[in-house]
Amino acid sequence: MSFVASIKKDIWNLGAVCFFIWLGFMAIVYAMDLFDIEGPSLCSYTDVAEFTSPNGKKIAKLGYSDCGATTSWQSGIRIVDVETGKVFRGLFGLDGKPESLQVNWKSNTKLIVANFPIKNLLWFKNDNFAGAWIELQPSMANKSLKQDK
Repeated sequence: MSFVASIKKDIWNLGAVCFFIWLGFMAIVYAMDLFDIEGPSLCSYTDVAEFTSPNGKKIAKLGYSDCGATTSWQSGIRIVDVETGKVFRGLFGLDGKPESLQVNWKSNTKLIVANFPIKNLLWFKNDNFAGAWIELQPSMANKSLKQDK
């Protein structure tokens, strides 16, 4: 066997090994998802407060996470459907702890999130399936733009 053919065979075998390692990893991930098994997490999550909708069908849970020394705190809101138990995550996120954040239900389907600097907003996504619409009212205390008169 020539040197070039030997190199091609070694590269082919290395590719096959990498593929089967990846395939095994994906099988484990899908099995954990199928059986609703959570693996260990580097992040810790702390619930701060719960806000129940006026009709009691939804709960907005406010909390923050800490993923170690090299990251900052991140606050977020989850909506829980009381009847089904389904949790909707990733709707609203802030950089930092939710120290002065105000959360209030305006109606059975509208949640008001107020009193936070808009520069700290990390993500915001209204999801119709959550059954609650989030309205943002950021504080204007740190407004850097001045109106010309």
